[in-house]
Amino acid sequence: MHIAVTGGSGHTGKEVVRHLIDHGYNIQILDRKPPEDLSIPYKLCRLEDFGQAVSCLKGCRAIIHLAAIPRPTYHPDHVVFHTNVLAAYNVFEAAALLGIPRVIYASSIAITGYPFYEKFFEPDYVPLDEDHPPAPQDAYALSKHLGEEIGKAFVRRTDSSVISLRLPWIHTPRSFQEDIMPHQHDLEFGASNLWAYVDTRDVALAFRLSLETATQGYHDFYISAPDNFMDKDSADLVRQFYPQTEIRAAIRGTRSLLSTSKAEQVLGFRAAHTWKDYH
Repeated sequence: MHIAVTGGSGHTGKEVVRHLIDHGYNIQILDRKPPEDLSIPYKLCRLEDFGQAVSCLKGCRAIIHLAAIPRPTYHPDHVVFHTNVLAAYNVFEAAALLGIPRVIYASSIAITGYPFYEKFFEPDYVPLDEDHPPAPQDAYALSKHLGEEIGKAFVRRTDSSVISLRLPWIHTPRSFQEDIMPHQHDLEFGASNLWAYVDTRDVALAFRLSLETATQGYHDFYISAPDNFMDKDSADLVRQFYPQTEIRAAIRGTRSLLSTSKAEQVLGFRAAHTWKDYH
């Protein structure tokens, strides 16, 4: 199967591409920059341009849409919003025009409002699952939420399917050691992220399983490592930083505050990597 991976040269994309190639998929990377491995087919493409999106996606049987500005912190808000929403719209619209039957969209836990909120608030309940209402505040969260809504609209008017993977802070062993380990003594450091993370290799697995599932229509799934990144009792963290939040199910030990039960049941996803394996 010929798969287009937008953003395939990036932090997460290159691991997704490697994993899919290892499992026999034919990959075409669409990105603004070439991949590190120039033996992988790629096209330099600005997805905000609809013509480029259509041209670059011709011949694909599925799309993994990772390309986006990944956080609201280094660009003006309107640039983040415009870039991410327009790229998502163009990818889905091109898929409709070209008859591409499946799009897998890299969404984010940011649709819940975390971690980039401007006004503090508490989750309604934990563990967070797909029924928890979205509450975006910032430009990035809004762009990811609207990307999901665009995907739903695409499904309503085509016979195609869309899967949105809601991803927390994505790490490699190296990036975890650089970005998180120096702060593991500071419980407040991870509170806005709900102390959640996922390894790039498990993200790649989730995308492959999403390609291979027989589900039709629109579906969204939380994808996460099974534990928090602080090595502290998760229920205690919630009680300390989010005292009004309902703890709906028993959260034993360091269990993640993101529920992956739906992904486990429908996709067969189970994360294989945790930060404790990085040492």
